Amino acid sequence: MDLTINSGRAFYAGLLEALTQVMGTAKGYLYDHGPRVAHLTRQIASHLGLPERDVSELMFASVLCDAGMIGLAEDAWENPVAHLDRDTRSRVQVHPLRSEAAATAIPHLEGVAPLVRHHHEWWNGSGYPDGLAGLDIPLGARILRLADTVSALGENRPQRPPCSSAEIRRVVDEGQAIEFCPDLAAAFLTLYDRRRMPEYHAPTFQRVLVAAAHGLLPSQISPLSGDQLLEILSTLIDAKDPYTAGHSRRVAILSVAVANQLGFDEEMLETVWAAAYLHDLGKLSVPLRVLAKEAALDEDEREEVRLHASVGASILERIPSLRHLSTGARYHHERWDGRGYPEGLRGDHIPLLAQVLAVSDSYDAMTSNRAYRPSRDHEVAMDEIARGTGVQFGPRAAAAFLTLPDHLFQSIRGARAPLRAGAVERRSPRVFALTAEAQFLVG
Repeated sequence: MDLTINSGRAFYAGLLEALTQVMGTAKGYLYDHGPRVAHLTRQIASHLGLPERDVSELMFASVLCDAGMIGLAEDAWENPVAHLDRDTRSRVQVHPLRSEAAATAIPHLEGVAPLVRHHHEWWNGSGYPDGLAGLDIPLGARILRLADTVSALGENRPQRPPCSSAEIRRVVDEGQAIEFCPDLAAAFLTLYDRRRMPEYHAPTFQRVLVAAAHGLLPSQISPLSGDQLLEILSTLIDAKDPYTAGHSRRVAILSVAVANQLGFDEEMLETVWAAAYLHDLGKLSVPLRVLAKEAALDEDEREEVRLHASVGASILERIPSLRHLSTGARYHHERWDGRGYPEGLRGDHIPLLAQVLAVSDSYDAMTSNRAYRPSRDHEVAMDEIARGTGVQFGPRAAAAFLTLPDHLFQSIRGARAPLRAGAVERRSPRVFALTAEAQFLVG
């Protein structure tokens, strides 16, 4: 069993752990709601004697249940009210289907998708999205429904403080045979009354989650599976900002091409590829009202944007098998002249990996539509990079970028929203091949 940091299995497990952490940063005041639900589902499922694999799948289902909320009704999370209006409620009720789609695409977590789809079904049939009732609702989804409600009641909300133990108990008791499966509610109340449910503790939960990931994963994970999970993570990141569909993947393609021009070895090309996919991980913590604002940002809003580099790096640094990717996340907005963020590094004090990401990121930003301006032409963007060489961009990285062939950019522009499936193919040894039209191999 290969659990070394550089193994495909460890890397994949690290990506799963990152996924659980970014789900929290995506929803502001619900920061650790998913992990708390996962902690509670584990207690209930273990009490019921469910097999360990089912318990592990429930933990990941708990975290992924709200993946579909990203970019869907962000205003409702950022400006919460006691009661949602009809339009917002209708949007919210779509999120289990979107969450299911995300979970279905994750290799090795096949059992999670049905639980995610049905976690808002009620015992009496009044839930959504399918109006299932009673025993037609999968057992795991019934557990999730109970854990989701209990966790939410015990958490602070902008419109109310946490509910007391007595209030939580009353809601569960009164919800039997209405929202909750009667047997599950009775089992929960027994555990609750006997104080058999340990409090949520983030470090302990992370250790349990890592063990659950390894329990679900085969001993060998293919690079293709890792790429699929990187794609899912980047899609969630890009979904936060309606103007950046496919951005992370395009930055990955451009960055690997630049790194190849600079003579990076195969291992470093792998690092560049993954770091580019995750460079904007921290953007999930930036409010949508800031990302989509059409007017100029004020200073507080600019600071919220700047924080994404540090937030993303902090997440990656906490995960041993992803720690080497944190450099790209933290420093891809540093400038050669020292006027960047978050640390104001200057010149060659900026890691070369971050310099590569910076020029690729800037090009794609310039050639994409933004809330405050339309996209710029390829030629205009290339001129900007040439003018910014030695000022904004590291000279070596910028020079390598400016030598990339036109057909590479044409291929990316032709698949901008989003890059179509198959535009990047992984081969052995690691070779990234663009579409047949591009005919440009890197690696």
